[in-house]
Amino acid sequence: MDIQEYQNKRIFKSYNIPVLKGRVAYTPDEAVEIANQIGGKSWQLKVQINNASHLDGFFQDGVLKQKKGIQTAKSLDEVRQMADNMLGHVFVRPQAHCQEQVVHRIYVEETAKIHRSFGVSVRLDLMRQTYVFTVSCADKVQEFEIAHMRPTLLFWYRVVHAFRVKGLAQTTLVAILRQMYKLFLIYDALGVEINPLILTPKNKWVVGECRIIFDNEAIERYPDIMALKETPVGQEREATAEKYHFKYTPLNGNIACLVNGSGLGAATIELLEMHHGRAACLLDVGTEPTGDSVSRAFKLALSEPNVEGIFINIFGGLTRCDTIAQGLIDASKEISVGIPLVVRMDGTNANVGERLIFESRLPFTVIKQPEQAVMAIVNAVEESQA
Repeated sequence: MDIQEYQNKRIFKSYNIPVLKGRVAYTPDEAVEIANQIGGKSWQLKVQINNASHLDGFFQDGVLKQKKGIQTAKSLDEVRQMADNMLGHVFVRPQAHCQEQVVHRIYVEETAKIHRSFGVSVRLDLMRQTYVFTVSCADKVQEFEIAHMRPTLLFWYRVVHAFRVKGLAQTTLVAILRQMYKLFLIYDALGVEINPLILTPKNKWVVGECRIIFDNEAIERYPDIMALKETPVGQEREATAEKYHFKYTPLNGNIACLVNGSGLGAATIELLEMHHGRAACLLDVGTEPTGDSVSRAFKLALSEPNVEGIFINIFGGLTRCDTIAQGLIDASKEISVGIPLVVRMDGTNANVGERLIFESRLPFTVIKQPEQAVMAIVNAVEESQA
């Protein structure tokens, strides 16, 4: 999980790591006001969009001389003009298959004079099963393995030696690195990065760019970070699936498939194709789903604009078929269903699940054999199209 640059810097600042002064602006007037409050003779204006760096793309419209996502203004008039040409304009991300997003906010930040700059990070190295500090300067990269959870002062001075600074700059750098490591541990992060870490001509350190790489498996333990999470444009369905603990994979067909396991999902898609059917999406509720997660997955399938039929294929081991059935029934009672629905169940409590569906008198067709069930949904969809 990634958060915005301004959110990262807010966290860094709360851990007494020096960052450049800056705030978020939503209008050109706000951008000018922030620049005026920051002071100075120049300011940076940076794109802030979901799960993306301002370095990852470019503006495809507007009158900006340079189309990149970071602009430098040397007067308040330029701040207003550049903000006007960034806010409300389309930003294209080539790394995300040319995904387009409208910019609704920018980060207005002071500039810093650079005497020297470094890249520094701490990360979890899975290959070596240890934490590693990395320092890069002038194309030279040095790594330092952290042998213990609480490194000694000697370790910190070994890392600082790679920067080749002295005096007060060396002392303050130790404090920054220790706070960086503390931040890394507190949030069970996969990594914490600063690039560049700037040493000014006045021998002061300041963070230029920074990033915390959060672990999706650990982040739920930190509600303050979860509250910062935003849904990227075009990934609303994936976000819904993640929220309710099932997996959603979009495909290009017209039959939604609800299954309990990735292996069964792959087999279901292949079986559909053998009988000239095409999957619109795959919803995997996992091996131990709740009735609520099944209900949410079923509703999500029904909300797909291209879905003309739904095939529910369940093999119960740890999964209880009656739990699946109850989730389907609960969802069907809340929303109208006007497309073919075919259910195939086998395994734990399959008979109970089938009975629940029959007794609900809802428009489900229950078929025991998987191939016959696939043929039934394909034929039903073809008939509904005729």
